Amino acid sequence: MDRIARLQALGRQRLRVLDCLGGDSRFGPGYFEPAPDVDIFDAFRAYVARMTEVWAAESHPLSLSLPAAGRLLTGDLTAADVILDHLPAEPYKLDHGAGICWVTPQYALNAALPLPADLTDTDRWLAGSPEQAALRRWLAGHRDQLQWIEADGVYSLAPTDPSGQSPH
Repeated sequence: MDRIARLQALGRQRLRVLDCLGGDSRFGPGYFEPAPDVDIFDAFRAYVARMTEVWAAESHPLSLSLPAAGRLLTGDLTAADVILDHLPAEPYKLDHGAGICWVTPQYALNAALPLPADLTDTDRWLAGSPEQAALRRWLAGHRDQLQWIEADGVYSLAPTDPSGQSPH
């Protein structure tokens, strides 16, 4: 199976994060080419861990939130907090898709979490905004109910019992 066909199992959000982290730059140091006999999800998780270490000394908000988006998409829910901590002060304006990496962490968070409709407008996700506060409240209130579904690259809400408690 060729690389492109094999990577498709990762889904759109993980592929976007992979591209933004340099995973598609064939001659770059961050090129992602997993061995054929390795589980693609395990390979992506290892790649994200490696890129997180590589980018660890960086201080730019995007350098923190992009690896966090990768971790979020491997089941590390604590990465959602990093993304929320580094929201932009102003919305980014994309030019026919150019600049997609600037918004990839927000898009990954939006796609991965089962957010209510009133919290899904990523253009309103700005540092210090009411939406940032509402996202933090929603995450705090649902963190214990969120279950990672690796194949789909999303979190789902676990059912609660009648007392409102998660069965876990």
